[in-house]
Amino acid sequence: MNQEKLRVLLIVLSCVFAALFVGLLIFGILFDADFVVTKILVIALSVVSLALAGEFLFLYILFKDTKPNFFLYDTKIKGNVSVDKLSFATINTRMNSYFSNFASSEGKIWTEGILDDPDLDMSDVFKPIVAYKLLLDLAVMDKEIGWKCFEMASNETVMFICNSLENNNDAEFAAMVREYKAAVPANTYALRELLVGNKSYLKKKIYKYVCANIESFNDMQLS
Repeated sequence: MNQEKLRVLLIVLSCVFAALFVGLLIFGILFDADFVVTKILVIALSVVSLALAGEFLFLYILFKDTKPNFFLYDTKIKGNVSVDKLSFATINTRMNSYFSNFASSEGKIWTEGILDDPDLDMSDVFKPIVAYKLLLDLAVMDKEIGWKCFEMASNETVMFICNSLENNNDAEFAAMVREYKAAVPANTYALRELLVGNKSYLKKKIYKYVCANIESFNDMQLS
């Protein structure tokens, strides 16, 4: 059961037991019988119902206050949606926002050596997504200015990307990117053929990586 459905169930159970408490309490007070034990039992059950209603309400609040997930948090419901509702479009939008923390444009991430800094403030869990998305966006844009960014990028920037791909068990793809950068001049034609022809592959890698590591993005800053 996902978190959203669980929260609905908890609030329903809380309301049911709260209503049961009121009903039993009224019945216990108005119940006129010679059996005092029966009356006491009814009132005791109403107290138990109240305790259960409070417990389910507490659990509902507890689940509501779980730490926001970078990719799953929904500002409309002020909570995390289930991972099965996560789309690539949402991941892509969140990553665009994430990139804005490092540069005013994606081109500058390529050309200004931002990824070269050994003290770069980037969690390791983000690095494979950053690498795939930088390559994917070149393919989606598919313009000379984008391929020029790859050509102008420092070797360290491209190594950051390749190392991040390798850390996600994608050594073959990384090797091709590394080879095209090492050529003199950089083989942007071959890179274009590789990336444009593999846009779906890059999207799947991003989506599967995020889903597989979703808990690692809990309690992260939402831009």
